[in-house]
Amino acid sequence: MDRTESIAAPTPPRVLARDAHPPVSWRDSLRTKLMLWFGVLVGVLLLIGFVVAFLIARQQIIAGAQDKTRYEAAQTADRLLASMESVRITGAAMIGLFNSLALDREATIKAMEALLDADASTVGGLIALEPGVLRDGLPMAYYVGVDRRGVANRDLIAIGYDAHRQPWYQRTLAADTPWWSEPYFNETAGGHWMSTLNLPLRAADGRRLGMVSLDVPIARWAELVEPLHHIYGQRPALFAPRGTVTLHADPKVALKTTLERYIASAGRSDLTEMAVAQAQRRRFEFTHVLPSTRETRYSVLEPIGKTGWSLQVSMSHKPLLAALKRTIAQLAIIVTLVSLMITLLVRRMAARITTPLSDLTGSASHFAAGEFDYPLHQTERRDEVGVMARAFDNARGSIKRQIVEIQDMSTARQKLESELDIAREIQLAMLPGARVLGADEWRLQANARLEPAKAVGGDFYSFFERDSHTLWFAIGDVSDKGVPAALFMARTMTVLEIAAGRGGSPGIALQEAALRLLEGNDTCMFATVMCGLIDARSGELALASAGHEPPVLLRADGSAEFVDLPSGPPLGVVADEHYPIWRGRLRNGEALVAYTDGITEAFDAKQQPFGGERLLASLRGSNEASTLCSALVADVHRFAADAPQSDDITVLSLHWTGNDDGEQPNEPLSQRFRAPQERARLPELLAAVDEALVKAGIDPALIGDVRLITEEVMCNAVDHGAQPGVEHEVAVELAIERERIVLQFRDDGAPFDPLSEPEPDLDADIDDRPLGGLGLHLVRTLANHATYAREGRYNVLHIVLLRPAAGD
Repeated sequence: MDRTESIAAPTPPRVLARDAHPPVSWRDSLRTKLMLWFGVLVGVLLLIGFVVAFLIARQQIIAGAQDKTRYEAAQTADRLLASMESVRITGAAMIGLFNSLALDREATIKAMEALLDADASTVGGLIALEPGVLRDGLPMAYYVGVDRRGVANRDLIAIGYDAHRQPWYQRTLAADTPWWSEPYFNETAGGHWMSTLNLPLRAADGRRLGMVSLDVPIARWAELVEPLHHIYGQRPALFAPRGTVTLHADPKVALKTTLERYIASAGRSDLTEMAVAQAQRRRFEFTHVLPSTRETRYSVLEPIGKTGWSLQVSMSHKPLLAALKRTIAQLAIIVTLVSLMITLLVRRMAARITTPLSDLTGSASHFAAGEFDYPLHQTERRDEVGVMARAFDNARGSIKRQIVEIQDMSTARQKLESELDIAREIQLAMLPGARVLGADEWRLQANARLEPAKAVGGDFYSFFERDSHTLWFAIGDVSDKGVPAALFMARTMTVLEIAAGRGGSPGIALQEAALRLLEGNDTCMFATVMCGLIDARSGELALASAGHEPPVLLRADGSAEFVDLPSGPPLGVVADEHYPIWRGRLRNGEALVAYTDGITEAFDAKQQPFGGERLLASLRGSNEASTLCSALVADVHRFAADAPQSDDITVLSLHWTGNDDGEQPNEPLSQRFRAPQERARLPELLAAVDEALVKAGIDPALIGDVRLITEEVMCNAVDHGAQPGVEHEVAVELAIERERIVLQFRDDGAPFDPLSEPEPDLDADIDDRPLGGLGLHLVRTLANHATYAREGRYNVLHIVLLRPAAGD
């Protein structure tokens, strides 16, 4: 018999059951008890819920209002700062025009009129000059007004007003920076309340020439602050640099007192700390209670840049909480009525729901035990119980599938982790091991340590010997992590080593690498790099940086300091024309330590960075060259403790010991010369090149070869490389090394490879030879090595001349 037939059974058995067992009283009925318990539980939960909801909503509303107040204060302060900054820029522009163009009296006034008319905030301005500044030798004090804003021009000297004796003039003349005045009523500027920005006017040699001042109506600040008045419960106030209450909700206070006097006269002790913050020009936010009304407010004091002005925005809690209380009361009435209705329905629905739910619960317990094939009933029902039963049935199949997928994913993850471990090993294998260059009188140790934050990373280091006593080294950090950074890191290392292998200074190597990495860099990745050369015989260093952190110089006495290393842009961003070179020397027992930002930006559990000071402290006193890198990394790990490693960590150290006495070998040097536009001035450039070679002690014969090559290439580039009347860029970089001289010529003329030109017929008549052929032949003959490349819009000619060995 099915369930329907069971429910539809005839009445006699039920009558007999009723006779055998008296009906349960409604007071003892399980349904009645369920209804009563449900009612009590709902009432208690509602009470607790409303209390908690009220407290949470109150906190969220107050927090939201505070966030909005902070936001509005910051936004309004930014608007005020932008307006004030535009006034400062207008004044600075006037000073710049006057200094650069040496304006006379009339041109000065016209320039002032044009700048004031373009600035929406100003209505007029004064320019006052000391006697002897203008060509006529007379002083100047002229007020320029914006006519369309109702302010006319006035010659203050003509009307008998001695501006040069005024305190504000003397203060500005002695000041080094612009300053804003307190609000004042300005009759000259149309009879309005004003504030004035005063800027000292100085000559290039620092001589005081006078001042420029610009008047801004207080009404302008009021316009920018006006939106704050439209926010219910919010009040703004604006304070001048010396505390004058410039804008205030109470018109009896605005422009009539200062903040300190207002606190004393109005009994506003709750604003005392804010007054201190306003005097110190710092941001301050606080919750305070008005002494007179006991009203709670939240206020934010926002300094307006470095102008000295401050903006206060205050938000009252009272209107916010009043709306909340009304809403909570309305919700309480509605929910109570609904709860009563639900309680009455519980008794009627309990019997119909309990039986199928018990059945469904039994099946669910088997599912919880992992018996997914246990029979599931109630799936044929069309109500919520049926929906739940079918959902359990679908979930059973879904769980089975997910278990299989999880197993597959676990297998795939293990494979991926294995492949990443292999990639990590390959990446670390690309890095060179420690290097030791030494002889009887000197010794150079190069060590490094790299720890990726992930299986593979973007940090790298490299060093290799150019010869028996010269070591090339580099350290870098790619702008990403993981596999993409590892691939870009491998490309960067390859490009750098190729560029370094061509010779020349570290700056030339970075320049060539920057150009190569820019090609095909669709992902816009970049790398910061520091590279250099060290002569192991003398400790002489040449360093160049592409946006990398400055290295640390560790002295023999244990002290440590950062190297003031100039820098160019990172590699992969732009093809920079020049990377400056820093030159120095390691003394006996000294070390150079380079690192990536994984050291200084390693964070502990409190998100505090390791930083530069801890880096110096960790290195101070270190004298073991072989353990220097490992000791620094260990200090970083001790500092970070249990915090996860957020970035790759890389350290490279060079430790030198040797004899500090006596003359050192000639140091490698690199200089860059720009050719003049007129060929007639080329002798000046050639003389500068000769001077650099003579100072370096180069053999006169070799100096002559360098001069001939430079003169031929430069003349050819200046004469034939550009269109007539168009400025042409021609430059040569000269690198003097121990064993060779490197010349690199760059010009932005039409593409031209001088090395591909055919050799001239030396037996032919001069008239039959092509123009310039003999000169180019001479360049190829004198050079020991020469290469040409078209890099972007530049012709680049690279020439190497070997220096004769000592005694040759």
